[in-house]
Amino acid sequence: MKTRSGRNVRLMTAGVFAVAGLALAGCNTEGPEDGVDVEDISEGDVASSSPAAETPMADETPMAGMGYSGLYDQNFYDEARADAYAGQEVTVSAEVTETLSDDTFVIAGTANTAVDPLLIVEEEEIPAVEVGQVVQVTGTVMQDFDVAAAEEKLGIDLDDEAYADFVGEPYVSITSGEVIED
Repeated sequence: MKTRSGRNVRLMTAGVFAVAGLALAGCNTEGPEDGVDVEDISEGDVASSSPAAETPMADETPMAGMGYSGLYDQNFYDEARADAYAGQEVTVSAEVTETLSDDTFVIAGTANTAVDPLLIVEEEEIPAVEVGQVVQVTGTVMQDFDVAAAEEKLGIDLDDEAYADFVGEPYVSITSGEVIED
């Protein structure tokens, strides 16, 4: 596994802040701002605009082909088990709870969440991860993990016992990832 230098992380962070600044600069308010308080705004007419894109609520099933981007939580895991994200690219963030090999590790919810563990299989090499780090990974949700199929795809030998809890469960075959919190 490769390691990412601090310089790259700083550059990526600077880029995120630059994009966020541009996004905020594009925000617009309608109407006068001087001498107006919250009551004046809430009592006035609501300006019409184009409808926002509909996104599923936490308890709704996602629309086909929409993928997912956010914290790894129980709703995501349940929807992945129900094939809602099968074959779709997703981005999830969570804490590494176990490393099984150089090419596989397990994530679970962050400190304030409780969620079933999810196996992560590295299709492409990412920086080394350690237990306790919070990572953000992007990849495709796959169904029905099979040790033999993973060994063939990765070209390595995996310990069958270490993966027994994940056989038949969904997993994410990732193409990119990074440590976002140590």
